[in-house]
Amino acid sequence: MANELNTAQPATGLTVTAQLFKSGITVGSAITCAEIGTTRFYTGNMPAITAGTYQVAFYNSTTPIASGSIAWNGSAEILVNDLSTATTAGTAIAVRSELGVELGRIDVATSSRLASASYTTPPTAAANASATRTELAPELTEITEVHAIHGLDIANALTVTPTQRSAGAITQAITGDGTTNTVVTRI
Repeated sequence: MANELNTAQPATGLTVTAQLFKSGITVGSAITCAEIGTTRFYTGNMPAITAGTYQVAFYNSTTPIASGSIAWNGSAEILVNDLSTATTAGTAIAVRSELGVELGRIDVATSSRLASASYTTPPTAAANASATRTELAPELTEITEVHAIHGLDIANALTVTPTQRSAGAITQAITGDGTTNTVVTRI
């Protein structure tokens, strides 16, 4: 197995290394993490070390840029779905580690679409959540409005008259002859 040490960063072309720690003590030497293409996703190989749970810190040159944990069985990462060697503590660490990798991949995809992608420090989880909400704001507004105009929002009852439908701030005009043709238009 290879490429167990992963981090997503907001910039391409970094010089990323990983350093392992066990109980706060440095384990081995720095591990070079290569960028996959120009994806801002950096990956490195776990060295030949004994089984255990290790903390990993990622650096750009000497500047810390990310950290996490890895559960290691001596030859491979203990993944969430590997129940043959899992322990409760190991599974919790593996879940956090896998989520960190997946969130990093999401961050790479999201940050490539953000106008302010030239950070000098890695984004925090709160910044990622805020950026994601900003990115999805139009879709969330549409979902909220569809919910309201179908009368599903208990705080904004749907009111229908022969010429109009309204729910909260949404108003639609009803036109046509009502027999062969009815047209509903947002106003």
